[in-house]
Amino acid sequence: MAVLQKGKSNYPFWGASINLITGLDPLGLQTTSEATYATMLPGISNLTNRLRYYGFYCWLLDFYFKTEKKGNSKEQYRFIRRAELMIAIIMQSQRKEIQQITGSNFASNLLNTIEGNYFDLAEGADKDDTDKNVYWKYPSGAFGQYYYGAMQALSLIITAVNDFGDVVYNISQPHPRQKVSGKQLADAFETSLTPQIKELLYSNIKKGKLYQSDIPELIKYFAIETIDANSDEWQLYVEMLLDKDEPSQEVEELVTFHRRETILSLIKTAVQNDNDYDWYKFLLESYHKKLGTDYQPETETSIGWYCYQLNEYWQYSCGTIFWAVLQHLYNFQQDQYLPSFVKEFSNRITEEICKELKQSAKPTTLVSEILSLIADTVDEEETKKEITTGNPVIAGKNGFILLLQLFKNNREQLHPLKEFMSRKRTERDGNMVDGILTVHTAENETLQEFVEQFILRKIIYRHSMVALRKMGNGSQSTHKFFIEEQYIRFIDIFPPRNTSPRMNALQNIMIDLQVINDQKVLFPLHKKLLVD
Repeated sequence: MAVLQKGKSNYPFWGASINLITGLDPLGLQTTSEATYATMLPGISNLTNRLRYYGFYCWLLDFYFKTEKKGNSKEQYRFIRRAELMIAIIMQSQRKEIQQITGSNFASNLLNTIEGNYFDLAEGADKDDTDKNVYWKYPSGAFGQYYYGAMQALSLIITAVNDFGDVVYNISQPHPRQKVSGKQLADAFETSLTPQIKELLYSNIKKGKLYQSDIPELIKYFAIETIDANSDEWQLYVEMLLDKDEPSQEVEELVTFHRRETILSLIKTAVQNDNDYDWYKFLLESYHKKLGTDYQPETETSIGWYCYQLNEYWQYSCGTIFWAVLQHLYNFQQDQYLPSFVKEFSNRITEEICKELKQSAKPTTLVSEILSLIADTVDEEETKKEITTGNPVIAGKNGFILLLQLFKNNREQLHPLKEFMSRKRTERDGNMVDGILTVHTAENETLQEFVEQFILRKIIYRHSMVALRKMGNGSQSTHKFFIEEQYIRFIDIFPPRNTSPRMNALQNIMIDLQVINDQKVLFPLHKKLLVD
């Protein structure tokens, strides 16, 4: 039998040892949520939280080509990396309270350990063949790893092949099909800079040094969180965000405005709630509106967020049941015979469900009858709030109650949602429609049979399949348990988690635009977005 020691499988085991890692989505149910919010908010990611970086990078690339007549990707990356580290240092020095600045931890350490009168940008930023500690591992810095994808989606950035056949980054030029190009944003950013400050920045990049005495002057022009609301730069950011989802799209039938409609709906929701900007309240409103009515159908953007929230409830209910299985297994402190373990645990959960519903509910009651006993007055959000990672049996019960509510309250919308996801290309394996329809398939089964088979097939077997698929031919495993010769062995615990639908990043962007303040209350500038 294989032996586990410190997270590794040791001899006797056919093959190399494996490393156990935490992983992020043990049941593989979050991919539909991720595909949906990517469709609703293109050009924004969970890692692009500061709006002025968009303008800064456009200007920096334009500045690179103006000042460097020759170069390859290695030299361009060095240019970008030194500039990024310089920004991190001046922000950490003068605006330490501002979050989401790339390289801020590294810059903070430099500020705490500096001995001379300058920072060595070359030492802290340049990637060479050594193993030295630098501010960012990715070759083209945070720009290449985080911002490039988002800016490419907004048609601000392109890649070009230079005279040496080397691929380098460049900015897009103005085009009638899009409101904002990389060049326009670069020019707007440059209007706030003096010739002297540009020369100082360039000199620091080329020499690889940032003198402490230069920081107070540089911060006046390169503060990443500060955007003058009266500037062309501010106006271009607004136009960029409110433009069509794919600015380069020329086929009219394929043009969408999900990002624009999401932003405006968030502001309108805040206006209706005493100027309180609360994106989760917007998601719940979209969920309760569902598809709308025959007389007043909802927009595709609203349906998209309904789709997202439904998948979140689905994956959270399954994540709760998964945690309950793991915690219950852990409590035994030894391997368990799988059929007996599942049967005993499902019996206890079924009994708790019957206690919750009271009335005439029994383990042998058909699922269709159980559905009729679920109160219409309690919605999914209330049930979700009842979920705690304490008693695994109670958690498992709440997970199943939430699952049954999802089917009961959304059964009429499931097939239209399936068509919507297919059209929007957001349908993924493990999506909520296929998952929730398992309740429909089991309506003529007893509650006991449904709970037992769901735990076995949709939780235990699915996790095993997902973990193996993620592992592929590698040596890193995300297994939370192992099954061998019908015995299940606990490896690690994993609580239920929500995905992050880019709403926090969008909220930071709204703060940078001064549309809302730090307390998430609307500023008067929000009216300008509604008018524009």
